[in-house]
Amino acid sequence: MFDRRTILAGSAASLALSTRLGAQLAPPQGFATPAGTAPFAPEIFRERRRRVMELLKDGVAVVYGAGPVESTATVAPAFAQDGDFAWLTGIVDEPGAILVMAPAERTIREWLLLPSRDPEVERWEVERLPLGTELERRTGFARVSRTGGLGSLVTTLAERSRTLHFLGPIASTSAPVPRALDLYGKVMQRVPGVSLKDDSGLLPSLRIVKEPRELELMRRAMAATARGHVAAMKQVRPGMTERQLKAIVEDAFRAGGGDGLAYDSIVATSRNAASLHYTGGNGVIGADDLILIDAAASVGGYACDVTRTFPASGRFTAEQRAHYELVLAAQGAAVAKLKAGVYYEDLVEAAKDVFRKAGRVDDFYHGLGHLVGIDVHDAGDMAKPLPAGAVITMEPGLYVQSANYGIRIEDLYLVTANGSERLSEGVPRAVEEIEAAMARPAPAPS
Repeated sequence: MFDRRTILAGSAASLALSTRLGAQLAPPQGFATPAGTAPFAPEIFRERRRRVMELLKDGVAVVYGAGPVESTATVAPAFAQDGDFAWLTGIVDEPGAILVMAPAERTIREWLLLPSRDPEVERWEVERLPLGTELERRTGFARVSRTGGLGSLVTTLAERSRTLHFLGPIASTSAPVPRALDLYGKVMQRVPGVSLKDDSGLLPSLRIVKEPRELELMRRAMAATARGHVAAMKQVRPGMTERQLKAIVEDAFRAGGGDGLAYDSIVATSRNAASLHYTGGNGVIGADDLILIDAAASVGGYACDVTRTFPASGRFTAEQRAHYELVLAAQGAAVAKLKAGVYYEDLVEAAKDVFRKAGRVDDFYHGLGHLVGIDVHDAGDMAKPLPAGAVITMEPGLYVQSANYGIRIEDLYLVTANGSERLSEGVPRAVEEIEAAMARPAPAPS
């Protein structure tokens, strides 16, 4: 006859056997997802989570990763992880993952939840690891389980802690309710006395200041980006299509060490350059055109962002040079004020003042810049003073469709205590630098 103790002992033995078999059957390193943490080792992300939990002090916080990419295509588009989730976990290749943190728990304070496996789907897409020690080793989590248990886990933790922390993001009324808030609402309906605390500013305040290891990846991405922009300047020829020039840029990114694109590249000639987020590629480059290229490589999941505008002929006309140098002056006015403690809105006004004095402010109608990091539009509160360690773009522009041109100059800056460092130093920017980069060697005498 089996009593409760015998049954529980048998269940524990079965679980242990299952875990051992799972570890034995797990694919070798380099196969199946999650492949591990990227671009840093698990302990880096564990330390980030420790810092967050130290600031939260108590309660429960749930952070959702990005969901699966929905597509009717035979081969789905590449998966892109949520920035907050990637920064906290390093898990970038598992759609539908969830992080749970409970700072006041006595032993286990963090859980990684992954969707259940579907062997039939895995035959078509990618093999996924079973639960077990290999999964824990790769991810750096002592507790990895399935997302089906999320509700019961958070409810149990909320019963003890009585506080739910919302880490963002804040969404507009026209957007879907954030999944964490939706979950918290259900928990609060079932556990009386639980309170909700808004901590949506916490992760942006941490992510805005880049760690040295993050800056190193961004510098490598910038080196690859510089190679692409210089290649475009050297190889462009009238008669090329925008798409052909884009291929030159992106090939050079890869040759320079870039392992991805920071965003979809924009290559626009003449009138097309006056459309800010131009997505075409069929425009034919004319001999008198200005070409705008807004394109950048990424390395290890970290982005950079650069835009250059240059003449297809290799030489600015007097009129093109005047417009271009006005944009450059607006950028310079903003950068002159850029340092730790400055407000972004003051930088915007410095750039606009240059355009106002020239009577051109109405032709500059987008933001002056944005933060960059894991996301090309990275996390951080730009209504507050910029801290040292933030990385931000300065990208003024002038756009006149009726005159068939758009000019944007975008550079990437690291904010320092007393000023800034231009990370995009290797990309020609001044008129003389661009013309020198584009100079064609004289033909050999016949």
